[in-house]
Amino acid sequence: MKKEFVEEKLLPLLQAIDDDICEATYHIVDRHPYDLEYVLIEWCSGSTKRVYVTGDSLLALARDVLKAL
Repeated sequence: MKKEFVEEKLLPLLQAIDDDICEATYHIVDRHPYDLEYVLIEWCSGSTKRVYVTGDSLLALARDVLKAL
């Protein structure tokens, strides 16, 4: 559900805020004892930023990503 939220809802919002943002993708890294979740923001200029969202609700995920801009 988070993957679809990031790609279908959050990405258009981010692009409306900053037209240099090309992509925002949700990732899960399998780690023991718990998985790590993050959103990778990619700018067309080549910069990237990783925002950790482990355990976030959709609202918290959106807040964390927006704070990182």
